[in-house]
Amino acid sequence: MKYKEKTASEIIRMIEQYLCSISEICKTFKISRKTFYEWKKSKPEFGEAVEEAIDHREDVMIASARIGLKQLLEGYMQKKEKITYVPDKNDPANDVEKCRVVEKKFCPPSIRAIKYVLDREERKKDKDRLLASERRPLVIEVQDEETRRQLMILKGNGFRSGGSLNPEVVAAVDKKLEEEKKVKSEELKMESEELKVENEKLKNEQDKLQAQPAAAPVEKPKVNLYPFLPPGYTSRTD
Repeated sequence: MKYKEKTASEIIRMIEQYLCSISEICKTFKISRKTFYEWKKSKPEFGEAVEEAIDHREDVMIASARIGLKQLLEGYMQKKEKITYVPDKNDPANDVEKCRVVEKKFCPPSIRAIKYVLDREERKKDKDRLLASERRPLVIEVQDEETRRQLMILKGNGFRSGGSLNPEVVAAVDKKLEEEKKVKSEELKMESEELKVENEKLKNEQDKLQAQPAAAPVEKPKVNLYPFLPPGYTSRTD
């Protein structure tokens, strides 16, 4: 069957509005699945329209599912109509409506739907906790360098046993440890130099303070404690 724009439009409409599967569409238009996918591949505009119709169909289905779930969780009002027909007096071959009875019934929330939502939320929390634990790095504290070296060899060997027998893994670990040791030695050396400079500055400041001459003592002026004396009395200030 040859590709036709009219047929393509009908296929898109069936996918989008009637929620038809690819197999149902192929059966309706009497084409094979191979032909459908060849059209989709050779006609880019048709392929894009099919994908957009599928996306729209999925959105509609999800929205409908959410509305239905909301009704099950909150409860809903169900309406039921009962219509009675009788033969038409003027035309006995046809029936006419005699009366219409509308019954309304409240359907309570579904325990099963509520349990489904709660279980789904609990699974989501468990998944989030698992992802958080996987993102958190594993920290192992060791007491000596040899234990740390063996752990590094185990990690370098993909956490498989026998890493200490692999010369390449051992050499790579020893090289890394030697580089870390060298870096640490340089850091200690720099800290020692900085401490030495600080000590020199402190010593120079102390030498300057000691080199300054001592201040001469200041004599206190003699104060007459008795400026006013009665006649016949004298005061001594020595």
